[in-house]
Amino acid sequence: MRNRAQVILSLTIAALSFGPAFADSGQTAVVTLNALNGSGENGTATLRAQGSKTVVVIKLANGSGIEQPAHFHVGTCDKYQPRPLYALEDVVNGQSTTTLNVPIDKLTGGDLIVNVHKSYADIATQAACGIAKP
Repeated sequence: MRNRAQVILSLTIAALSFGPAFADSGQTAVVTLNALNGSGENGTATLRAQGSKTVVVIKLANGSGIEQPAHFHVGTCDKYQPRPLYALEDVVNGQSTTTLNVPIDKLTGGDLIVNVHKSYADIATQAACGIAKP
């Protein structure tokens, strides 16, 4: 009986020690994506913390049926660094889900934007953009 109690105690201590590394913090940030350049594509990018990773779900009204590249860039929607900091899954029919190996605080704690480009053929034109702040 004593060994069983020691095993349970050891497992409890291990769970408490390692639990936070695997825990879902539940932290969420919603970025409003505003339509640009006449696209009519308004919506949100919802960032949800999952431990040290972040799930990014983009939902746009009036989304295009063609693949639209989406990224995190440094800057503002008016003036951003052209090289993406983090690539997201392409938005198709107004939807995309990406899991980034980046903590949510790093995505919302700086000067980052989430943008959706019109298409690969016209990547210089933004269809939607929003500032990544909580």
